Amino acid sequence: MYTMNKFFKAVQRVSLSILVVCAMLLPADVAMASTTNTSTAGFTMSGTTVTGYTGSGGDITIPETATAIAANAFSGKTNITTVSIPSSVTSIGDNAFANCTALTCISVPGSVSSMGTGVFSGCSKMTCTKLQASISSIPNHTFSGCTALTSVAIASSINSIGSSAFENCKSLASMAVPAGVTTIGNGAFRGCTGLSGISIPASTSSMATDAFSGCTALTTINVAGGNGTYASDGGCLYNASYTKLLICPPAKSSIALNSALRVIGGNAFNGCTRITSVTVPSGATSIEGGAFSGSGVTEVTIPKSVTSIGNQSWSPDVIYGYSNSAAEDYAAENGYVFYALDGESGGSSDDDATEIQTGNANYEDDDDEIEDLTIDVADAGDRTGGSSSGGNSSKGNISVGGSSSTGSSSSSGSGSVKNSSTSSKTSSNTSGAYASTTSNVHEVDNTPKTGDGFDPKFMVCIALFLIGCGCFFLAKRRTE
Repeated sequence: MYTMNKFFKAVQRVSLSILVVCAMLLPADVAMASTTNTSTAGFTMSGTTVTGYTGSGGDITIPETATAIAANAFSGKTNITTVSIPSSVTSIGDNAFANCTALTCISVPGSVSSMGTGVFSGCSKMTCTKLQASISSIPNHTFSGCTALTSVAIASSINSIGSSAFENCKSLASMAVPAGVTTIGNGAFRGCTGLSGISIPASTSSMATDAFSGCTALTTINVAGGNGTYASDGGCLYNASYTKLLICPPAKSSIALNSALRVIGGNAFNGCTRITSVTVPSGATSIEGGAFSGSGVTEVTIPKSVTSIGNQSWSPDVIYGYSNSAAEDYAAENGYVFYALDGESGGSSDDDATEIQTGNANYEDDDDEIEDLTIDVADAGDRTGGSSSGGNSSKGNISVGGSSSTGSSSSSGSGSVKNSSTSSKTSSNTSGAYASTTSNVHEVDNTPKTGDGFDPKFMVCIALFLIGCGCFFLAKRRTE
């Protein structure tokens, strides 16, 4: 009985202690819940507008009495790490938080309906932001120079991305432009060297051709189906009908142009330093000025259908084309090496036919005879290569592994037979264009064959078999 009484007294004491603690904490919690930040200490105010900051930095909360943040109000304040913006704020001025180099994260509330340019430009340590403002556009230079920015949550109300809005955001790896965005401005993502892919919604109808310039890791631009202005193929950006190439992503290392292509747009290959060879498809008619400027293209094949080639800041090693074509004229005017694919003065009447060139590009055969080509079957694979637009054809007799075909043979692939022995010859043409001279001699493979007709490996196998049999019988004899 004594033990039971002692137990109940202990329970009473514990219960009383808990009640006392709750009584002490409850008023404090209620007080905290009902308190709002109205202190303007450390802030310079002009009415309800924050015009400056003189506080000690760190995590700051803008007073709820504020309705606006003036231009440059926090610009260059390197001691601020985070900022809490209350829902009472409706506007943020130009460069309000520019160059706050210690600022890591910020959320702009939906109450903000007006925002100036460059608000967060130069905030080099900012890693994420929530842009829930009810604005219709991301202004110019908003996040320019935010080199640590990895993600951005953009409100659905946004319908345009301003010029240089994300310029030099080098840590931004991917970007899905929100549905509803109709316009992407000049250099919007310029210098985003970590950006590897971007998705364009069906709503986008205007996009600057330099929007992704300097995005050295960009390999893919995807356009959503249903877009009436743009389309994508192989990661490249075209107009909706695929008749004009607009942007080839800078990080691509090879490209197969859409067969519907008619125009290669200006700056289409700008910054594409990894692509070295381009074959323009038959049917294309124009290469705009600057299309290959700033690219790594050293060889280009241009069909006879191309009648216009604009000025390029570009020095190719060789231009492949047809006689009396715009490609030949362009090469002559600029002193580039030109190699005629038809081998005839005046070119071929069929733009899709490309003859196998076995002599000087400008050579005329007075006897109208072409020597037979003999290709050893063992070397047939090694003697093919190169690329051209349209099919290839060869005249005369071609012997492959002993069988021959007389007349004209054609292939629809891009390969062409190239001779192993070539020499360079300067054309008498004073334009500065050159053509390469190629030998017509094709020697049969004289690699020595096994004289007795037996495969040495077969003989070794027989010898090992006989030795094994001998050892077996010898062992059996000894056991007997």
